[in-house]
Amino acid sequence: MAAPRLYQYNVSIMQCKTGEIVVRKVEKEDAGWKAHFAAFYSDCGVKKLGRKAHAYFAAYCGEELAGHSVVYLEKGRWILDGLRVSPEYREMGIAKRLTEARIRHAVGLGAKEIWYPCDDGNLVTICCHLRYGFEKVCAPGEPHCTVATAHWYRLEVTPALFEKFPVLKP
Repeated sequence: MAAPRLYQYNVSIMQCKTGEIVVRKVEKEDAGWKAHFAAFYSDCGVKKLGRKAHAYFAAYCGEELAGHSVVYLEKGRWILDGLRVSPEYREMGIAKRLTEARIRHAVGLGAKEIWYPCDDGNLVTICCHLRYGFEKVCAPGEPHCTVATAHWYRLEVTPALFEKFPVLKP
């Protein structure tokens, strides 16, 4: 049996005031990281994951947290959530790289589809996810859901996805 493939998450995006912006997987959820995390999301709620299988990804400009996101497994579904980029770092490709890292992570762990919840008013993040092929759907178990009331997007992991976006292949 072949050894598991190691995934490269440390991706340099572009220059910032103190060097390069780097996206990387959060390897250790220690007190220092938790303090950065709490400060970054201090003005909005963020879901507590507890013991769910998950991975956080962060974009840094030097030591400054420029962007953050998470992917987690809930009821057999991989879910992308918590995508946020600081205003001074927007329009630099950070959300795109964080999204790619989360998709790669879930696919590397066997995801056949990936889910993303989003309010209709968040057009920037919706467009970011639509470009990869996410489609608006009703979540399983929502009996009275319509396209107008749905707040879920689903990406089916297919060979065509990797042909169009080779960077998503783990």
